[in-house]
This record gives sequence, structure tokens and C-alpha cells, in this order.
Amino acid sequence: MIRTVDVLLFDDVNMLDVSGPVQAFEAALVESRKQYVMRYVSPDGNPVRATCGLRLIADKQLSKRSDSDDLLIPGGDGVDALIQNLAVRDVIQRRAAREGTGRLISICSGALVLAAAGVLDGRSATTHWSRSTDTRKYEKVLWDLDRISTSDTRIFTSAGVTTGIDLALAIIRSDCGAEVALAAARELVVQLRRTGGQSQYAIHLAGQFTDDDTLTQLIEKVVSQPHLDWSLDALATTAGMNSRTLSRHFKRDLHETPAQFVERIRVDHARGLLSENLPLKKVAKDSGFGDLQRMRRAFQRRFGIHIRDYISAFG
Repeated sequence: MIRTVDVLLFDDVNMLDVSGPVQAFEAALVESRKQYVMRYVSPDGNPVRATCGLRLIADKQLSKRSDSDDLLIPGGDGVDALIQNLAVRDVIQRRAAREGTGRLISICSGALVLAAAGVLDGRSATTHWSRSTDTRKYEKVLWDLDRISTSDTRIFTSAGVTTGIDLALAIIRSDCGAEVALAAARELVVQLRRTGGQSQYAIHLAGQFTDDDTLTQLIEKVVSQPHLDWSLDALATTAGMNSRTLSRHFKRDLHETPAQFVERIRVDHARGLLSENLPLKKVAKDSGFGDLQRMRRAFQRRFGIHIRDYISAFG
């Protein structure tokens, strides 16, 4: 079934929040046929200007009587003004209440528009990490700003900017199958799925941008293979330096100990596996914890809750 997606444009929208997921949907082909029809709407039907200065033309005005399947809401500096638009909030509320398979999809800070409309109450959601202060205004939402994306029935949210592509590919995979999603990812030259539940904070990026190539290579090995033995001695041997020197480098560039870094990577990987409903023992093993008890303690340290409570809240 070909789906029609309305993309909401507004002044000071983030251009990548629009173009990223849109290009992913455009690349989803089944027997050379597009599976998504993209339409562009604005609150009043008039052209808008993105934060980068690019002028965007809407096909029509956002309407509560739209016949589209899905509504995609990007983020950007203009979100703060958009939240105050009662007509937009009314459309979102009506779409959320509408029967059928229609979806609400937010990219980046677009999740705040959904939250303002009240449709995220009691649901898990994410948004750009820099908007953590704004999320406190919506206490009924189960915010998890350490997630790439979330899905709850027919409502989807994604984190910062490029994660809109991750979410679009996940939706394509659900709609059209893994083969179509993989082809779309190849067309865009991106990963079909980031390793594990890779945090939007990209905790390993600090090491990738350091002048210390040895540390960069070590970090990449841990991220790609968290199940291996990454004790301090093993890390030091792999890096070709003694334990004290390695610890000093981690403190300098990542502001944490090697053990804290490894645990963070493993927790992040485990969170991705948990979203696939795998048995907890398998998740613990594949993430490098070895046993379930160690993984439980790590989740308690990171999130302050029992792993079962984490699964109940965020899936």
C-alpha cells in the first residue's frame, strides 16, 4: 500500500529535519515503484523560510480534513512559535484520535509540538538533547533523551537532526521489509541501523575527534564489539600502552574512566537489543555483561531504575 505523508513546513524549520527523512522515504522502492507520496503543507499554506535561509514552497495548507496517511513534523528554531499555534495543535489532536493506521512522526524538536498537543502523555518519546529543559514542561511524557527514536502505537519520535533518517528507515523496514529498507540505506550511504541503541549523545565521538589515533581506534573496537573482554588490562594491551597511561588519556578526552566508558557502551548496546524483545540473558551475553545480574546493576547505576521498569517504560 502506497502511503501519503504530509510534511509540515514552518518558518525557521531545520532543513535536515525535512530533507533527511524525506529522501529516505523517496528511496523506498518496490519493483521500481515509490511507496510514499510526499506532500508539503504549512500552517497557512504560504511559503516559509528554513533556518538556513532556503525558501520552501508548500503544496497546500495544513488541514484537519487531510486525506493523507501520516503527518511528519520536523524540528527547528521555529518550533517555539509553532507550539503556540492552536490550529496546528488541533489538527494534531484530531489526527491522533482518528481511527485507522495514520501516524504522527516527529523529527528532533518536533516532538515538543506533539507534547504541547497532549498526544504524548503517558507515552515514551525523545527529542534533541539540547531541549532537555523544554521537556520538563511536559511532565506526563516519558522522555528518554538518550534514545535515537521511539515508537508507541501510531506515534513516532526521533532525536536530533540526522536521526530522522534512522527513524524513516525503521518505518520503511516495518512497512516494506528489510530488503527495501536496506536498499534505501545503501542509496543514502548510511547505516540501516546504528549499532545497538546508539545514544544520540554519541559518547564515543569525543575520542574520534581527538589527535590520539590510538584512542580513536580503541574506541571504535569497543563500540563495534562490546561483547569482547574489555577489562582495563585488555584495553591497555589493545591500545599498546600501560593501564595508568590509558586511564589518563580517557580522563583527558572522554572525562571518564575506561571502565565507565565500556559500561556505557554496553548499556547502550543492550538498550538496542531490548527493543527487539530478545531474552534478557541473551541481551546480557551479547552486550558483554556476561550475566544478567551485572547488566541489572549497570542499568541501576545509569538510570536509577530496575531493568524491568526500564523495559516497561521504554520498551
